[in-house]
Amino acid sequence: MIIGPTNSDKNVDLSTALYDTAQILHKLGYKTSVMVENPTSLLSANVLFDRIIVEKVNGENVLNYVDQYHPDAILPTVGDKNALGIISGLNGKISSTKVLGTNYFASLATFKRELFISKLNKNDLPVINFISSDDEEELYDFIRSIGFPIIARRRFSNRHSSGWTNINNLFELDNFMALEDSNNAKIEIERSIRGFSEYSCTIVRDRFDNASLIGTIEDVEPIGVHHLDSNLISPALSLNDSKLQKLRNLAIKLARVFDVIGVCTVHFALNHKTNECYITEFIPRLSEETKFLEYATSYPLATVAVELNLGFQLDKLQLDSGNSFNGACEPFMDHITSRFPQWNSSEQRYIGPSKTSDSSIIVSGFSLEEVFNKGPLNDKLNDTLIRYEKLHKLDDDQLFEKIIHPTNWMLDVLLEAIRRDFELPVLSEVTSINTPYLLALKNIKNNSAIIRDDEIDENNIEKLVSMGVKGLGYNKVLLDRDDIVTKSVVKSKKAISVNMDQITNRNFFVTSGISNDLEFGDRNKIVVRSPIITSKKNIMVRQFVLLQLVKSIHQNGLEAVILGREPWSSPLDVRNIAYEIADPHMEMQHLNLIDTKSIFKIIDFSQTLSDEDKQSNEVFQISAKPIKSLDLKSDKTMRVIVVSDGKSFTIPSVIYRQVINDKSYEISSFNKFLTDSEKSDLIENITNELQKTDQINTYNFEFSYVHDHWIITKISSGMNQDIIRHELASSVHVIDTLVKLILGNNLGSNMSSDEIFNNDDENFLVTVNDQKFKTYDEIGLRFFLNNTLKI
Repeated sequence: MIIGPTNSDKNVDLSTALYDTAQILHKLGYKTSVMVENPTSLLSANVLFDRIIVEKVNGENVLNYVDQYHPDAILPTVGDKNALGIISGLNGKISSTKVLGTNYFASLATFKRELFISKLNKNDLPVINFISSDDEEELYDFIRSIGFPIIARRRFSNRHSSGWTNINNLFELDNFMALEDSNNAKIEIERSIRGFSEYSCTIVRDRFDNASLIGTIEDVEPIGVHHLDSNLISPALSLNDSKLQKLRNLAIKLARVFDVIGVCTVHFALNHKTNECYITEFIPRLSEETKFLEYATSYPLATVAVELNLGFQLDKLQLDSGNSFNGACEPFMDHITSRFPQWNSSEQRYIGPSKTSDSSIIVSGFSLEEVFNKGPLNDKLNDTLIRYEKLHKLDDDQLFEKIIHPTNWMLDVLLEAIRRDFELPVLSEVTSINTPYLLALKNIKNNSAIIRDDEIDENNIEKLVSMGVKGLGYNKVLLDRDDIVTKSVVKSKKAISVNMDQITNRNFFVTSGISNDLEFGDRNKIVVRSPIITSKKNIMVRQFVLLQLVKSIHQNGLEAVILGREPWSSPLDVRNIAYEIADPHMEMQHLNLIDTKSIFKIIDFSQTLSDEDKQSNEVFQISAKPIKSLDLKSDKTMRVIVVSDGKSFTIPSVIYRQVINDKSYEISSFNKFLTDSEKSDLIENITNELQKTDQINTYNFEFSYVHDHWIITKISSGMNQDIIRHELASSVHVIDTLVKLILGNNLGSNMSSDEIFNNDDENFLVTVNDQKFKTYDEIGLRFFLNNTLKI
């Protein structure tokens, strides 16, 4: 039994990890069930899971399932943090069922800070001591024992807490303690580590106590800025070997202390001046960081973790239920992978302990300068030229205020300070940003001057190219040069180790350089351009669409080439059947690295069609696009999926929605419950609309019931959230049908009404208020329709 994500969890990286987990369990012959609140959060439905339990993911429902079905084991490490909370609360209640990956104590320690600190102190692991009390004398005694600076906050009985307050001396402490507040609040105090560098190490460990370090991540900004608002670098470049080995040994020791089997990520705070080091957090499960590292290293963490949970030895894994894989070899990356936060607003905003970013983008390169140029300092992504103009107008005092109080423009602010000859040691002291990153910014500043003044020659061109300046920022002058070294190429994203020789690695990124690693097979190709992501909702759509496209393209005898505006976190089972090329600035369109004769079709999912693309018959646009919208209110609506070959169409899925007493009900696969008259009306209306086009496409029609008639109120084309919901909630295969039509197949003419509405679903998903989900068989749903909706 897999404890899946809750309805509130928006971590789609875990959805990909969940897919990998179910896939390897399926291949190894295990029967799997998954409990989820929203089945549309899964990237796959009944193909990989023997049973999907649609219930609120809590301890009571997990216990009920265990009592009824008696699973051999529970796997809580691919759900969100809630899954660990459930396990920690079920101690002793499911003794006959094993818990894989983590035990009750380790799960509980992720929530109970006092327990976590006590365990680390007992095992001589460095941890920040902490107190939570309403006794003022006890608090002052504790502060005297640890000294200043400290941070403090109030924790209320309803689990709400105030923000952390930095306190540097006794005067500030007295002011904080004197604040009038609720009597039911406890004060939490711990040693301040503001300004320390933040690192994380991800460890895999088997039940025989073999362990390996898979990757390290460093936050460019120091502790005090939320992890997801910080610029992340992997591997951690500011660690020398002795410090790296120290963190590695501590992380492995922590995994042993809590007897973690599988994967574990450990966060550290490190002061490079005093060599103080503290463990700040450990995550004994898959997380956003593990998926980021999986992309960076090509090490299949999700699949490895579940096999270790099952008892495999680390150096004897079977990624494909037969092919051996030596998971004990620690990857050594030959490149840098970075994740940079993105904000929907272009305005400057202060950043701190609370997350403010809306999304992120991942880039790879061979130097810090290259990843900075590609990511946070690239004008195509972040309007850095506008930022430069605004910062340039500030006087030194105003600029220094921006340095002291970090904003989402931090790297641009530092670059401006370097332009004004601020000394690097001063900037490092004030910002606590490690010197290598400041030196990279200084090199970028020097490069900009060379490019701006057109002083590029044979003496510096290779240096500039190694810093990724091709086609970025100010350097458009390079586009006109004939030097072969300035050409953009595609390089394989490899991690150097023994085990990587046994993995088919088709993961690449566009960079500047001399040689090109891209080698294609002989089969014809379909190129898929994917978008830059702006929200978690969009990620879910992209992940599902790309997965289904790759599988369908492969099944139809072609090769898929995914050109990503942002890297795709692909499941393991499709990595060897698709080429993945991270290309945030869409340079591949102009590099001519793919033989045009081998490209059968280009499927554009990027929403960045050029005028040339729009006129080409070879480019097929599948991004969601609104066509029609009427503002009509109705208590009864239907969302109808239509797949058209340009002449005929099918309606494989209908979602019916009805509002009763301010409560909305939504039923998937409603095809079987439509009357002949309703089917006829839908077909007639849709036929009239599609007469205006002869293109292959998918459409989402919304009908509202107004004055005893079904009226079309909205039409959109392409792949959107509704289409994904249709496909995941039913047995229809819209994307596979679409690929077959693109390849030249057709739907047939003169289809009957039953053929147009054909749907073989036997189970039906009912959604209440867009939050609660329940599945019914046909008899149960007819009873529900008659008694609840009065249909």
